Amino acid sequence: MLDQLQAKISPEVRADEPLAPHTTYRIGGPADYFFAAKTADEAVRAVAAAKELNLPYYILGGGSNVLVSDEGYRGLVIKLVNRGLEIEGQRVTVEAGTPSALVALKTTEAGLTGFEWAIGLPGTFGGAVRGNAGMYDSNTGEFIESVRCLFDGQVTELTKEQCQFSYRSSIFKQQPGNLVLSAVLVLAPAADPSAGQQKLQEILTRKKDTQPVEYPTSGCIFKNWQPGSDEELQSLRRSLDLNPDEQIPVAKNGTVPAGWIIDRAQLKGTQVGGASISEKHANFFVNDNNADANDIIGLIAVVKTRIRNMSSSVINMQEEIEYVGF
Repeated sequence: MLDQLQAKISPEVRADEPLAPHTTYRIGGPADYFFAAKTADEAVRAVAAAKELNLPYYILGGGSNVLVSDEGYRGLVIKLVNRGLEIEGQRVTVEAGTPSALVALKTTEAGLTGFEWAIGLPGTFGGAVRGNAGMYDSNTGEFIESVRCLFDGQVTELTKEQCQFSYRSSIFKQQPGNLVLSAVLVLAPAADPSAGQQKLQEILTRKKDTQPVEYPTSGCIFKNWQPGSDEELQSLRRSLDLNPDEQIPVAKNGTVPAGWIIDRAQLKGTQVGGASISEKHANFFVNDNNADANDIIGLIAVVKTRIRNMSSSVINMQEEIEYVGF
């Protein structure tokens, strides 16, 4: 199989590649086969080869927001490392393997505004499009004009509407196997370019102060909770035994931060094996003592069970991270 993959894709296809170094969690066993695609054409060729050989494949970006099995992945992992960024006026064309933080930096330096918040994202731009990544009441999808992608086996271009962006999701996440190759952002001219630089520094400082950047993490583990009614919000209040004057922090999109719920459930610091819930931000589970994937899964189970039980099944936490190789 390795010989066939190398012939169809590139001599650089490798066998038994450890995946832990390719993830921000530093967790995960080996992939049977691994290829780092430096161009969109190489990525398309790799997917075509996997399909032709009836070999399972997984698209990996910067390695955040994923948990890889300790047993690794039985198939071909295609890592997108195609980097590139071109700015023409307010339109910014970005290759999928470009780090999201770099996009934030370069667009701000070019006198554009709107994407500064992404300086805090750990992964690649393609992953941010796929998962509609967001922070601070902003998300990737709102700035997208179009996405060039491999969709249903064909290289095509989808409009923003066709991408079906929703909270932490898109058509690419809803239909795995399709591949973001590049995308076009439309940003606004900054009234004061120097203010953008200051905003970047403020976001980085806030990240350092509020997130466990000193440990390997995947980013946020759970999606924010979406209450279905005011009664469910009141049920949350009763479950957490909040003081009458304490406000529930409901975001603009109507969700309640998962980290706030976990914190109020007094789960910060909880440990399973070599993993623990961060004392800085309760929606970050850290690999602070050589954790393996089972430790993270155990910690996830503790949180889901505790919060489901204490809320009488009103709140069912949903993972934001993606499981690979399970």
